[in-house]
Amino acid sequence: MKDDELYRPCVGAMIINEDNKVWLGKRINIVHPEANLLWQMPQGGIDPGESPEEAVYREVYEETGIKNLKTICMSDYWYYYDIPSAMYEKVKGKYIGQRQKWFLLFHDGDDDEINLIPENNNELHQEFSEWKWELRENIVHQVINFKRETYLKVLEEFKDYNIFINQI
Repeated sequence: MKDDELYRPCVGAMIINEDNKVWLGKRINIVHPEANLLWQMPQGGIDPGESPEEAVYREVYEETGIKNLKTICMSDYWYYYDIPSAMYEKVKGKYIGQRQKWFLLFHDGDDDEINLIPENNNELHQEFSEWKWELRENIVHQVINFKRETYLKVLEEFKDYNIFINQI
């Protein structure tokens, strides 16, 4: 059993499009020797008084500019991962990792709405330098090592939902 106080409460968003591809962004604020491992799905903290669903829509908009979304489902579980000790300074030593509630979201808008520097944000808080739609089976090998197990679990939990996209 994990001590929830040691894990930052967060949300993650697996955004799929009409082609059943998943939105990935390339992180700009992480130094890593393998630049090909800097891709990830949107995620972020849950603010005090905010529900996980409110948080995921806010985080997705702040990081991607995407507003046209429909919730397909929410994960049954909270997923945990530990952050490497070298990253503790970034989170000011308050947390040893994150616990995340994941959402499967359908993007039913146009790609033109995607803006990595949304109007309510600025370049100092920009999360991603570029973005792409990716096949599910190609995602895990592009993700930083300490998040891979969580991504595998999320992909497994949401694997059966692609058949419903045309019915949304």
